Amino acid sequence: MKIIVFGGTGWLGHNVVLQLLEAGYDVTICSRGQKKLFLDEVAKVKTITADKKDEASVREIFKTRYDVVIDTVPTLESIAHIRKYAGNISQYIHCSSTGGYAPLPFVPCDETAPYGGFEKNSGWAAKAVYDNEAMRLFHQEGFPATVIRPCYITGPGMLPLDNQGGRRKDYIADIIAEKTLDVPDNGLALLQPIHVKDLAASFRLATETHRSIGQIYNICLSHAVTLIRYHEITAAAFGKKAHLNFMSVDDMLKKYAGNIHETGLRFLATHMCFTIEKAIRDLGYKPHCTPEEAIAETARWAAEQN
Repeated sequence: MKIIVFGGTGWLGHNVVLQLLEAGYDVTICSRGQKKLFLDEVAKVKTITADKKDEASVREIFKTRYDVVIDTVPTLESIAHIRKYAGNISQYIHCSSTGGYAPLPFVPCDETAPYGGFEKNSGWAAKAVYDNEAMRLFHQEGFPATVIRPCYITGPGMLPLDNQGGRRKDYIADIIAEKTLDVPDNGLALLQPIHVKDLAASFRLATETHRSIGQIYNICLSHAVTLIRYHEITAAAFGKKAHLNFMSVDDMLKKYAGNIHETGLRFLATHMCFTIEKAIRDLGYKPHCTPEEAIAETARWAAEQN
């Protein structure tokens, strides 16, 4: 099977590539050449340097036939160009996010929930547009689309989520120093991570069954934890205790004015809790670790980087 991975040199993308290579697939990367951090890990993989938003470039790329197209960061332009020039591909899979379900209408949430974007101008709202277009093309034209919606992505290669809804570099240092961390509201908002390797595996699994075509899958680890528990797990990875101070979101925004991303903080205070039964049933998806293990592993990795 010949597979092309757009964005295959990024954090998620290179993990997808490595998963596919390990399974014996013929993999090609398409990248703009801007992300260098993981290049060494995929240095031996066939690579095309091009911008998928450029129609002429996509037309040239698909003069070679591929069976599967994976796009880790889709856009309306890239979907249209792939639809136009990729020919008779057996499957198109792109990465979205569970963030567009927020605020959740029920917990644990599943793929039947409305999906429109956490805020009107957020990246999640844009993902809703891309997902809708992929599913429209499937239903109206038979375009073999599959959408993967991950939760908060964690694992080696990226800094962990911090107490402010971002990924600040000094979060782990603060945890190790047992500094008191401000946490939004009462700290009981639910957070459900996905390990980047399990997310990458879900893309491979989706390519291996036609059942996934025309479907959307929420991909997470087995269960959610509260924000309190998240910080406790992170601290325990270093034999420390988490010291937390609970504040309203508005008070945190005032305290950290100019140094905090409002959307990120408000999203952090919103429940993220999902069932993965559909992925288990259709894809044979099975996470390799627990949320607690993934949180601790990421914390230790981040400490080693500093």
